[in-house]
Formats: sequence, C-alpha cells, structure tokens
Amino acid sequence: MAPVETEDISHGESHAVLIGVSNYRDTAFPEVPAALNSVRGMFDVLTDPELCGWPEDRVTIIENPENAAMLAQKLRRIAEQTSDTLLVYFVGHGVISDLGDVCLAVQGTDLRDPDLTGLEYSKVRHIVMGSPAQVKIVILDCCYSGRVIQGLSAGGDSHFADVTAVSGAYTLTAADAAAHVVPLAEQITVPTSFTRAFLDVVREGIHDGPSALTLGDIYRELRLLIQSRGLPEPNRRGTDTVDLYTFTRNTAFRPPGRTAEHTGDLTVRLITPEAEELLIRLMEKQDPVDLTLENLVALDDSPGVYQLYRRQARNEGAIVYVGQSDRSLRQRLQGQLVKISGRLNIDVNEMSFARLYVEDDLSVVNPARLLVNRLRDQGEEIPWHMNGFGNSDPGRNRDRTALKFQHFDAQHPINLDWVIRNDGPSGRMTVLEFATLVKGRLPYLFRFAYQGREIETVSVEVPEGAISADKAFRLLAAALGAEWQVSALSGYVVMYRERGVEYPSATRYYCGTRVWDSTPEFYGA
Repeated sequence: MAPVETEDISHGESHAVLIGVSNYRDTAFPEVPAALNSVRGMFDVLTDPELCGWPEDRVTIIENPENAAMLAQKLRRIAEQTSDTLLVYFVGHGVISDLGDVCLAVQGTDLRDPDLTGLEYSKVRHIVMGSPAQVKIVILDCCYSGRVIQGLSAGGDSHFADVTAVSGAYTLTAADAAAHVVPLAEQITVPTSFTRAFLDVVREGIHDGPSALTLGDIYRELRLLIQSRGLPEPNRRGTDTVDLYTFTRNTAFRPPGRTAEHTGDLTVRLITPEAEELLIRLMEKQDPVDLTLENLVALDDSPGVYQLYRRQARNEGAIVYVGQSDRSLRQRLQGQLVKISGRLNIDVNEMSFARLYVEDDLSVVNPARLLVNRLRDQGEEIPWHMNGFGNSDPGRNRDRTALKFQHFDAQHPINLDWVIRNDGPSGRMTVLEFATLVKGRLPYLFRFAYQGREIETVSVEVPEGAISADKAFRLLAAALGAEWQVSALSGYVVMYRERGVEYPSATRYYCGTRVWDSTPEFYGA
C-alpha cells in the first residue's frame, strides 16, 4: 500500500534546551535538588522512542549554569540554528525585579540584583522569537512564571498567518505566584511538583484519547491532574495553530475494536471491506465545492478526509490530491488554500474540494490511503500526492536538495510578486522586526536565522502601504549588506549570513544591492 503524507513533525531540525538550577551561591535562595531530577525526567520522555521520539543529540541539558549572560548566549546560538521545533524548559527559582520583570535565577544570581545577575525572561522571549523555528515552546517551572504568559506572540494579524500548517508559539507555566515543591528531604529522588504532573500525563497517556497527544490535549489533562493534587494552577498561551502540535504518543490509546487483553494468535481486521466500500461510495457521492475561504469557514472543526480537484481547460475537475486531518479539516484546508494562493502556474479559482468527516481514529483507519489505493487501481493519477504538496518546512539540511521535475514546487513555484499587506507599522524598523512582519504576511515559508548582531541592530526603512515580496527581500538584503544572502527557492525563501551559496532549486538571489535570477535544476524531466 502506498504511504500517505501525514501532519507529523520531524525532529531532524528541532532542538530542546533543558535548563535546571538546583543550588545557588546566594544563600537567600533555598536549594532545589528536585530541579535536576525534573531536567532528567524531561530528557527521558523527550528521547523515549515510545513517547516523544527526539534524537538524543537534539536535546541539550544545561545543569546549574553560573552566568546568566553565558546562558543567554548559548541559548541564542542554539535558537538561531533551529528551524523545526524549539523547546526551552527551565526549572529553578524565579524572582521579580524592581521593575516587575520575571528573572530566571542561575547559580550566580544575587537576590538583591536579579535584573543584573539573573536571566530576564524578556531576553529569553527575544531569543526564542528571533529563532526561525516553525514551532516555539517555552515551559517554565518556577515561581511567578505565570506573569510571562502574555510574553510569546507570533506577530502579525493576517488571517493567512493563522491558518497555515501547525506553527506558532506556546508558553506553559507552573504558577502565577509561588510554585510548589516537596520538602527538601524528599527532593533527592523526585521532580518538582509541576514537572512531575507533566511527566505523569506524558508517561501514562490519556484514556479514551487519540493515538497521539497535542499540546492542547496535554494541558487539559495536566490542569485536571494538578487540581486533583491541590497544586497551584498552571497557565498557558498558544498562538496560531500550535495547540495542535503533536507532542507525544498516547500510551493509553486503544484502537477501536481492540481491548487491553492478550489475544494470543488471533488476528483481527479492524477495518472491514464493507466499511472501506462505504467510505469510497460516500466520497464518490460528494459534489465538489469551490476552495474558498467562505466555504472553508462553514466547515465543522472536525477530523476527516478530503480530495482536491483542479479544473483545467480539458476537464471539469481532476483529483490532484487526497489528504486527511485527524484534528480539523477546516484548518487543514485553509492552510492549503493559503499555500496555493501564493503559487505560480495555478489559480485558486481552479480549485475545489470534497470532504467527509470521520469519527474513527484516522491513524488506524487511514481513509486517505484507502481512497488513494482505489484511485490508482482505477488507473487515475494523483499528481500532487507524494510530490511535495503536503510538506511544511523541510529543514535546513534539505535546502540544497534537487527537486524532481514533477515536484509541486517545481511545477508551481512561489510568487515573488505576492502583495504584502502592511496595515501596521512603517518607517524605521530593525531587520528582525521587518523580517518577522514579512514572514507573517507571506503564503509561503520565509525562514531566517538569528545570526550576528546585524539582524536586531541594523534598521530598514519600511514604506507605507502594500509592497511586493520581491521588494521586501530587496529591502532586507540591502540593509544587511553583502555578508547576508536572501535566496528565493522554488518553494520557500531563506535568509542567512552567507554569500555565494548556490541552491539547486533557487529562482532568485538577493545580496546587498545585487539581485539576480537563477534557473532551477530539476531532474526526471
């Protein structure tokens, strides 16, 4: 059977930073031995292949850092090289400065001067939001952590930015005031109370829950568990679609029709041929409707399967893609409307869709696979299937990959003349601020690295009103100078501190005031 593209997020270009502080030079801070147990517990669940499945080399543990500036610098170096998921976890003491800012205490923090000797959360926020990571997660297990809950914001108010694939920023905090820890004598072997509850949810799973748990799933269960234990209320905030981020497998999941009892050598087919035929017949009866925002907003926020059709000169509507979403058909299709709208050689007015809501667990039923197999048995081609249409950010290591001639990005490259609405700030902005604004207004990926001081100190004059994506990239390149290069690839745009780097699928380069076009190299034509 042919594989089906999923919404799973790879950890190949992700990085988790786990920071724990258990003892301090300033005796005003009580020791917290449980902090290091918490860090190691988080490492265990993140790297467990049966749970979160992170490679060990993508998880960095920092125990008892002494200097706040050096910690911030190390965090920045990691953040600027992360393009998939950036996870920052801190456990230890949190204090409030005279100005009301939350400061994360390191070994060398002086309680009298936490703003000078601790790591101010505003700096952590700046580092995290400056990362090119598609998903940014911060978990704070310290006193007063809830005060930063408004801290992470994805930036931009375009509805396009809100409906793309899973993305955004997520903050999870232990307490608005004092966090809870067990007595010192018991801390030798246990984590802090908040992290212990979090680890319990991940390890034990959620009964009657889906096969994989999102951040939203975990928070709902975590809140109930913490309430039952009489602990301080946690808090969280997520932007864009980050609540839908798949964090771990659900260890308590039981597929439909299967019990926890041992079945010996008995083989059970969960999906009967009759059910497969019913699914196929029902989909065939669905009349496609235009792929418009108005039609998509009217959809239920439910899981299901769908088919995309494209009307061209010689046909009324051929199937070009089959997909499914085990969370929200509406959000999935909205993201694909956005993606198609920013491409050349295609018009969203050509597109329509048919859909079915499916109540069963889609990881088991896999209705898209059933439909794909039937279509191929009938001799139909599905040109966008397994050709890059369903992909999100491929990661830095894939930027230099040559594309097949049939790849979606090769057939439908990004539109550099896309008009960027700027109904917000204009005038002088830092490159980081402008790049973040542009990123939120584009219907395709714009990945940039937080490298060097230029991106946050160099300014650019942003004109009022709408500008094209091409104009925006020219402004950014001119502001950064010849040491930086903006490269427009067939499917997305990258901006790094580099020069003279060539990418096989590039269509245009920007470096300083120079702009030149390039012919992509595709294979299999």
